[in-house]
Amino acid sequence: MVPIDLYLGFIAATFILCIIPGPVVTWLVATGIRFGPRASLTGLAGTTGALSLHMVLTVLGLAPLLAALGPWTVALKLVGAAYLIWLGIQSWRAPYDPMDEDTEPSSRPTIDLLLRRGFLISVTNPKTLAFYAAFFPQFVSPAAPATPQLIILAVTFIAVSTISDGAYAVGAGALAPWLKSRRAQTIRNKVSGAVLALAGLGLAFSRR
Repeated sequence: MVPIDLYLGFIAATFILCIIPGPVVTWLVATGIRFGPRASLTGLAGTTGALSLHMVLTVLGLAPLLAALGPWTVALKLVGAAYLIWLGIQSWRAPYDPMDEDTEPSSRPTIDLLLRRGFLISVTNPKTLAFYAAFFPQFVSPAAPATPQLIILAVTFIAVSTISDGAYAVGAGALAPWLKSRRAQTIRNKVSGAVLALAGLGLAFSRR
């Protein structure tokens, strides 16, 4: 089992990261605006499928690595913390990216199309797996087997992410203007950058 302090910290960090809108949320909101919450929730099923695949790959890849490293696990966690700080700086400096609301076809998309599009948007994010590889080890205790801990963390991450993204999907109409404006996007980039960088710093110093 994951130590309770690490688990609660993981839930808090995951929640903060998930409520900061990213590419998946932006697409879900755009879909909800044009075709309604049912279409957006259908797309959410596709993005959750991709997230589940990422979680399986993360557990399969990290479990043997953490077991092999043994006493060098702390070094891996410091590298991961440094990567989180770097992502934070990149997010803080990210320029405004105008979002096109007319990227969907004019006709109402089928369930199959929404599922495939949601899956592809989520699974093709090049930073995702690297982020998970840096994020998850921070909350794994070296005093217990890594695999059960990673499975618990992965299931928790899927649950929190799905609930958060689902809230955006349902509330798409009300949230769309906030998500798409230049000011909102700038605030989002600054907040997400600060959260990632501070999390990386805090995790790095807590390992010493």
